[in-house]
Amino acid sequence: MHPCLFVTEILLHIIGFLETSPEHHSTCHKGDVARLARTCRAFMDPALDVLWRTQCALGPLVKCLPGHLWTRGTCDEINLIGRPTSDDWLSLRRYSFRIRVFEPSWPGPVRLSGVGDDTLSAIFSPDVFHALFPALHTLNLEFLANKNALSLLDRVLSPRLLQLRFRLPRHLDPDNLYELLESITDRAPSLRVLKIDAYAHMPSSVLHLELGFGRVPRLRTLCFPNTLYVSPRSLLQPRQMQHLRVLSLTLTTDPVPALHHSGQPVFPVLQCMKITAHTLDQCCELLRITTSSQLGEVSMSYSSQASEAVMHTFLQEVGKAHGRSRDLHTLVLQHTFTISGPNLKPSVYSPSTFKPLLACHRLRILNIRDIGDLAIDDAFIANATLAWPRLEELRLRGLPWIDSHRTTVASLRELIRGCSRLARLSMAIDARALPEKNSAWRSSPVEELNVSDSTMEDPEAVERYLRAALPNLKTLIALDNLQCWRAVLRLEGVVGEE
Repeated sequence: MHPCLFVTEILLHIIGFLETSPEHHSTCHKGDVARLARTCRAFMDPALDVLWRTQCALGPLVKCLPGHLWTRGTCDEINLIGRPTSDDWLSLRRYSFRIRVFEPSWPGPVRLSGVGDDTLSAIFSPDVFHALFPALHTLNLEFLANKNALSLLDRVLSPRLLQLRFRLPRHLDPDNLYELLESITDRAPSLRVLKIDAYAHMPSSVLHLELGFGRVPRLRTLCFPNTLYVSPRSLLQPRQMQHLRVLSLTLTTDPVPALHHSGQPVFPVLQCMKITAHTLDQCCELLRITTSSQLGEVSMSYSSQASEAVMHTFLQEVGKAHGRSRDLHTLVLQHTFTISGPNLKPSVYSPSTFKPLLACHRLRILNIRDIGDLAIDDAFIANATLAWPRLEELRLRGLPWIDSHRTTVASLRELIRGCSRLARLSMAIDARALPEKNSAWRSSPVEELNVSDSTMEDPEAVERYLRAALPNLKTLIALDNLQCWRAVLRLEGVVGEE
């Protein structure tokens, strides 16, 4: 055997190429790694390290117990039929001490953990869990979605954890959740990643109390579901969030603290900001105090209608952020409107409102939708084509029942001719008049085009023209929903008679 194969680091690297994981497709299987472990003593430990370091289920580990202690259930899960002794559990350490990542595969079996509830509870007892997994640093417990999920998680928190992900149960006591979050920040101070998911349509829980994120100073990713509301004060305490790169959460209606004169920089290395707020003012203030020069993605969603002045101010802050960061390439802005209440008179946004965006020359993705009456015109699109040469995806959508379309097929042609990388485009237009020639479109890379809610006299003619003009087009959506929206809105008493 070649001498280099006796170097453990080299051998681990070579065997790692055979590993199959949920994120990487491979023609090899874990059986190939297992066969390497049986080849010779020099290969055994490195191969076992690779074989066990990432696990998708607990079933394979439990099956390493003596056969009389477990059985296979009706859903193929592994159940204990005896009570393992301390020596039985410790016999698993030959394999379990190698496990560093527990990440259930998706989609997976019905029982994602691979074991029954009683077996899961036995493994998650503090004495057993911490003895079995001394090297575990990444824990994904999304499969724990019942009422006992939070209590099981609370048992296994430790300073060794670097990444933690779990899903909230459908029926949630806010007090229990807050206690768990306090435990996480107190007992897992080394966390780099904290991601919490939730089922859609579950009741919202408002967390007005400030969370102790200052106790996890190395946090790099913080993602909360939109069913939890976090006070801005929890995020903007001095000397915390200095290493945060990804932030995704929903804010309470509390105002963002004014930190303009704070000596400590706010989010100095943030790369991705995804915020859901009540008002666009909150989003604007949060963006204003962010000092990062690495910000690449800004995604904002708000529920209260914004005036034209507020919208212009927010876009000015986007322009300033673009000036600070050479990486800002994505802007997503959405108004989560309702069909009644404050949307009786949607705000009108003239082309001058969006003028600050024309300074963002490095934009690759621009997604603005449902914000009101988007009164842009062909002249604005002509300027935008020159301003955004790197654009790959563009979505400019006002409210679908607003029919003040001022852009025409000429705008589509200008965008496609000027933005050589544009692959996905969504915009409502006035398509009543079609040009006679379309030869200037031939070099277009556009694969997806959505002109729904456009004004058309002959939708079939529009579809034929666009398909002929865009030879690389794979998806064309040209539905006319205006009449449907008008019917819905009249039913709700929002829009009067024409």
